[in-house]
Amino acid sequence: MSKRNTLLHCIGWTVAVLLFTASVAEALPLYTARGGRTCDNCHSLPNTWYDPEDIGARKCTLSCAGCHVDPSGGGLRTVSGRYYGEATLPMWAGKNRPIDDQNRDLYQLMHGETGVATSQPTSQPASGPVKPAKRQIDPRGVGAPPAERGLLAFGQSLGKPAKMAWLDGRYDDMRADPLLMLGGDFRAGFWSQGPLFFPMQADVYAAVHPVEHLTLSSSFGARGRTRSLIFEESPLDDQPRFGVRDLWAMTHEWPYLSYLRVGRFMPAFGTRVADHTAYTRRAFGMSQEDPATRVIGAEVGFTANYPYGAVSVFAPSTRDARNPFEPGDGYGAAINGGWRGLGWQIGASAQMRRRPLETGGNTTDVSLQWGYNPWFYSKDWPLTYLGEATGGQYQRALSGKTTYQVAQYHQLAWSAMSGVVARLRYDAWDPDTAIADDHVYRPGVGLDWTIIPGVTLSADVRAGVTALSPGEDLVDLFAQLHGWF
Repeated sequence: MSKRNTLLHCIGWTVAVLLFTASVAEALPLYTARGGRTCDNCHSLPNTWYDPEDIGARKCTLSCAGCHVDPSGGGLRTVSGRYYGEATLPMWAGKNRPIDDQNRDLYQLMHGETGVATSQPTSQPASGPVKPAKRQIDPRGVGAPPAERGLLAFGQSLGKPAKMAWLDGRYDDMRADPLLMLGGDFRAGFWSQGPLFFPMQADVYAAVHPVEHLTLSSSFGARGRTRSLIFEESPLDDQPRFGVRDLWAMTHEWPYLSYLRVGRFMPAFGTRVADHTAYTRRAFGMSQEDPATRVIGAEVGFTANYPYGAVSVFAPSTRDARNPFEPGDGYGAAINGGWRGLGWQIGASAQMRRRPLETGGNTTDVSLQWGYNPWFYSKDWPLTYLGEATGGQYQRALSGKTTYQVAQYHQLAWSAMSGVVARLRYDAWDPDTAIADDHVYRPGVGLDWTIIPGVTLSADVRAGVTALSPGEDLVDLFAQLHGWF
């Protein structure tokens, strides 16, 4: 077999391996980038939003912590995230549609109807008519706890709500500051070049908030195979199919939305895109299927309005999924920070890991991320652009020799109507800068359709192009059905 065909064969089976591997639900940076266009994306009653002059007391944030219990994104959703999932995302059955989206429903577009006047971002009061409140509440959003609804939130934390806590009355009838929260993500996939239909993900989450300023969070889910079924088995394939992914304790709800957590988690690095197979993620040790992706350590950070930052120190966890809290040999640290504003964002990350070669070796990586949201500046441009460039130093698996790799990620999203997002995407990766002909490029187009709250259908047509075979594209169709709560 020629060198070119060998490389194509390897790339093809690499894609197969990725699809056989269970994924973990991750945050969507698209939401943080476009959320600033209207306040009532994330909470009701924009006309009564209270944004104090003291920046440290502001709770409005476009960081991942606005929608997820995990400050770096992914997994269990906060009340703000659940509200966003019901109000902004779906095509049908959406509740409390944001004012700026009330003329973007399929029904209204088909019948030429127009919505009411738009709301303004952050602390500015809404202009024009707004939806009436369902109950009389304080301008800050403080009200009597609503009746519990659904199977997501139970009880109430002990003591008076902290100043920086989520407040009842801001999220329709959702309980804002519960004692117990539950959630889950489930995915089924279709691949045109592989096993057609197959399971991808089954994860459940829980968080206990017994008193203000303290949350205990955990995630439990299925673990995918590390290899295709035709390859010889890896030692990891004999390990339990289900296990703990994350388990940490966090003190939070402090000024500037600052926090400190300790336990098992994924450190904040780069853009946590929904596709964990992106070269900026997998190639730099930030994919999900390997238990060693998680670390055991401590992280301190803040997600203020609008700067954010986090620093973590940790020991790598072992690849033995049967002992998720057994630290591996070595140590590491990561730093992540930047600015997520209403119409644009920029961030930078750095991470170093010092480990034995057999468990990944020494790595030092840096990343620059950015985003631009024309939709914030004009209702006629419902576009959002995200990009990232990542590079780093690592050790080759066999020789241990130090070398370098670089990758980039670009996505342009068009929010066609409520519930429908079309995407253009481009990935590129040079896995070893010392080798001239190993570049990989992957352009693609995609469509996300959030049918009803909690159900999303996504489809991507992708083309894998290598430097050795610019005329031989590996085109495939990959679709997934995502259920979440």
